Amino acid sequence: MNKNILAVNIGKIITLGLKCFHFGSGTSMPGIIAQKISKRILSDLVNQTQKEIITVTGTNGKTTSANFISAILKADGRKVAHNSKGANMLTGVTTAMIENANFWAKINADNSVLEADEAYLQVFADYFCADYLLVTNLFRDQLDRYGELDTTAKMIKKAIDKFKMQSYEFTHHLVNPQIFTTILNADDPGVQSLADENTVFFGFEDIKFSFEHKQTQGEAAFCKCGKNYNYSKIYYGHIGHYYCSCGIKRPETYLLATADIYVDYSVLHLENKQNLEKFDVKVNMPGVYNAYNALGAITLAVKMGINSNIIKEAFDSYKTVFGRAENCVVEGKNVLIQLIKNPVGAGEVLQTVNDDPNARILIIINDDYADGRDVSWLWDANFDILKNYNKPIIVSGKRYADMAVRLKYAGISSKNIILEKDIKKAIKFSVKNTLPNEKLYVLPTYTALLKMQKIFKHNN
Repeated sequence: MNKNILAVNIGKIITLGLKCFHFGSGTSMPGIIAQKISKRILSDLVNQTQKEIITVTGTNGKTTSANFISAILKADGRKVAHNSKGANMLTGVTTAMIENANFWAKINADNSVLEADEAYLQVFADYFCADYLLVTNLFRDQLDRYGELDTTAKMIKKAIDKFKMQSYEFTHHLVNPQIFTTILNADDPGVQSLADENTVFFGFEDIKFSFEHKQTQGEAAFCKCGKNYNYSKIYYGHIGHYYCSCGIKRPETYLLATADIYVDYSVLHLENKQNLEKFDVKVNMPGVYNAYNALGAITLAVKMGINSNIIKEAFDSYKTVFGRAENCVVEGKNVLIQLIKNPVGAGEVLQTVNDDPNARILIIINDDYADGRDVSWLWDANFDILKNYNKPIIVSGKRYADMAVRLKYAGISSKNIILEKDIKKAIKFSVKNTLPNEKLYVLPTYTALLKMQKIFKHNN
């Protein structure tokens, strides 16, 4: 039997078994076994894609951005292969492609949309040639895995160089080749530094908030000349309009964009500079960070030639991914689940929570490999924004004690910090003590989110 066929079918059997016996989400194990059976499985599956292969990376917003892109492509009538669950390392992407394959190891997909871990992106470049790469942002994240920002940027740059070389080798003989193109965040100086001659930028000319938006502290942004960037506008962290005395500044964007940010949603006002078409898109997710995720996806879609009406239709019908600003109802109570994993991202999420007078809070902190073993980022995150919050805060997960200490130093009274290491018990307690007119905000790290997903599925 062909090794790829065997790998796909064994992978599907493993996925079915894991789901039937509630052994987890099944996002990695099928890929692990399939890779052992056939070293070429990922390459052979992805390269069956009929049209563009799209990759998405960056510190925050990868999963949401990739899901926005997938939703737009599907609204355009395309068949999409996508690692929608956010498993973005080699085995996770392999598992996703197996799920999209038939029993003969064939993929019927117009596009592949593949979210990639920053450190694994250059590995993926050894397996397939992407047509587009969207980079969301660069923040300090999991220092034990990625190191400082310049290290992460260098990882992505190596991947870009590999994709560019492959693009040239695969398409230079074609009459109308698709040249590898990067879609970069113009408002992030670290991302902007990755640009080359085939780069399209996205960013906001202006952002207005309907509520008091406190600036979250970001990492110092340094120009390649060694000087600190100056800013005319800062939207969050180090994201904004920057410039340096050496002449480097925020680049021009593909779309002219502004945004109105409300507590539960945002409205993007867009103009296509190529044909001067103006259109608005409503993003039914909270936070300025999700406005950026949407803008990156929209810019890519417009660059690919997708009609603005299709884009608006996709966002009107978009359903959030589990744990990414997802609203749900648990035992009759309103619950919003939002992943946190680094200082700036957590700060923006906490600001959204703080703006809701009816908020209840459950924070779940793990330190498994996918979370990052180093939880010192808790001290850089702006938990101080909750200092006037006078309701109990439940903390859970493997590092619940660290989280409790951080809240105490943020000014939260000890009597308002409730400790429950067991995640299942913490969820049950939190839901029970949330009043009908309140919303429970659950803020988990990545592996805690996976644990929650398993608990919720089992209960259903």
